[in-house]
Amino acid sequence: MSLDTPADDSATPKGLRGVIEDLRTDAMDAPETLKRVWCGLVQARLLGLRLATDTRFRRLQVNAESVEHQLARDLGTSAAFAGERLTLPTSCAPTPLPPEEVQDAVDVLVEFSATARRTMLAAAPSATQWDDERVLRHDSKVMGELGAAWLGRRTSYRVDH
Repeated sequence: MSLDTPADDSATPKGLRGVIEDLRTDAMDAPETLKRVWCGLVQARLLGLRLATDTRFRRLQVNAESVEHQLARDLGTSAAFAGERLTLPTSCAPTPLPPEEVQDAVDVLVEFSATARRTMLAAAPSATQWDDERVLRHDSKVMGELGAAWLGRRTSYRVDH
């Protein structure tokens, strides 16, 4: 696991599935959970940007983007990331996904949201720092909104032009 931002075209459904498996494996302490969730959020962000090159998914990506930014801001207030500035990657020209990976990308984004939410809730009681517990508990709900956005169940306050 690395906190470095991967290249845009390295974000694939398979890569995000690897993050999901990491979240499911061992019982982690609160800081490790938050760091793995951050790595997954970065992968989800990049995968979503690639998915949005298909105009059918642009509106969903815009809705997911508002949730991603909220999560990044909140994760940055945890003790696990004290002194670090968490910035989501942006992409001017993401590489489109191969057509056969498009539906898989949506599915894995929703799966990541659900898995991260469960993992965050499971780790919250063991947090030794209040800021970590607060973020794990509160943002587990926000993480659920990420999946809702990709399912088209979350409306946005943003206006498409």
